[in-house]
Amino acid sequence: MVLPVLGRIGRSLLVVLLVTMAVVLLMSLAPGSAAEVILGEAATPQAVAALNAKLGLDQPLWAQYLNWLGDAVRGDLGESPVTGQPVTEAIVERLPVTLQLAVMALLLALVVSVLLAVASALRPNSLLDRAINAVSSVFLSVPAFIAGPLLIYVFALQLGWFPVTGWSRLSDGIGPNLLGALLPAIAIALTEIAAFHRVLRADLIGTLREDFVGAARAKGMSGAYVMLRHALRPSSFSLITLAGINLGRLIGGTVIVESLFALPGLGQLLATSIVTRDVVTVQGVVAFIAVVYVGVNTAVDLSYRLIDPRIRKVAAA
Repeated sequence: MVLPVLGRIGRSLLVVLLVTMAVVLLMSLAPGSAAEVILGEAATPQAVAALNAKLGLDQPLWAQYLNWLGDAVRGDLGESPVTGQPVTEAIVERLPVTLQLAVMALLLALVVSVLLAVASALRPNSLLDRAINAVSSVFLSVPAFIAGPLLIYVFALQLGWFPVTGWSRLSDGIGPNLLGALLPAIAIALTEIAAFHRVLRADLIGTLREDFVGAARAKGMSGAYVMLRHALRPSSFSLITLAGINLGRLIGGTVIVESLFALPGLGQLLATSIVTRDVVTVQGVVAFIAVVYVGVNTAVDLSYRLIDPRIRKVAAA
């Protein structure tokens, strides 16, 4: 049990290292430099060279990366050469926005997908089931960068139910906060609803064919009771696993939505930092997102071994 856990953690750390190395390499291939962005019109070759030397950007890439990695291990992600703000501080300031969006989108997707999956599984291949599957296919084919503008146009511009852009903190009131967060959360949740619905529907239909469900029906229990009491719980294992994995992905996948709705989250920070060639901030944010994503995936993977003894037996074999 110990060796598989250590091996999984080791692979996770390797993924984080490779991701951060890739960021440094890709940013180095882009034209221009952070020094040129900072200096602006005063970016003479001499001034750029002097600022690069001051920021340590004149060193080889491997030296820059090792210096950053040594500080990152101690919890120091560096200081933005563009804004002068510590990267850790910038992440802490913007994380609540991204985290709220991801959690709201996940909860919304879970509630809607469970309702749709139960309705589909109660009468598989019926007209209702086919209609729900069609809607699910539409959701699955509409990415956030298309859903976001459509939601803004219909519900913000035409109906006026929600603000077009902007963000209200929870300290300003729950109502304004939810009004600003709901449309972006829906834009993120649409594809998750489709994925969750398909997984749970398939598992529910399989569970409803089991003998213990047939025995419950033979006792005169209603279909709704059998579904909620006997079928839904054992069918939710894959759904819960997928939701846990997707939470880590959602935290790092809000870049487009936050930019569309002008939300001050990690996604907008990352997009802005890429435009300004702020390598330090980009590397820090990507490293944080990678750690969260890999951490959640690792936790889900390890929870499999704790919840289902069959997986421990397979791993041991």
